[in-house]
Amino acid sequence: MSFISLINSRTGEYIATSVLLADSFWLRLRGLLGRPPLKPYEGLWLIPCQQVHMLGMHYALSIWFINSKSEVCHIIDQLEPGKISPRIREAVSIIEFPAGWGAKSDTNIGDNLSVKQLLKCPAHR
Repeated sequence: MSFISLINSRTGEYIATSVLLADSFWLRLRGLLGRPPLKPYEGLWLIPCQQVHMLGMHYALSIWFINSKSEVCHIIDQLEPGKISPRIREAVSIIEFPAGWGAKSDTNIGDNLSVKQLLKCPAHR
C-alpha cells in the first residue's frame, strides 16, 4: 500500500498527511466500506474514478473530483450515506476526506494539489 501527503499549491498548506492510494481494482472496490471514519488529514484517493457511491457507508464524506492537471474540478463537501455522487466527466480520480474537509482546508475549485511525500506501508490500515 502507498500513502502520500498532499499540499494545496494555492495556500501552501497541507491538505492531508496520510492519503491511501487506491489504484488497484481491489482497493477501489473495497474503498472505505467497513473501515472506521477518516480522521483529520486522512484520505483515500481512488485512481481512476469519476463517480462514487455511499451505499453501505455509515458516515458522510467530503468528495473531491480531480482532473488530469491535479486540479480540484468539483467538490461535494458532505455526501451522506446511501447517496450516489454525480459522474464528473473531466475527473480522472476522486479523493475522499472527512465530511466538511473542503471548507476546513480552504480548498476551492481550481486549486492544484501537489504530492509532497510517498510512503510504502506493508500493513493494511
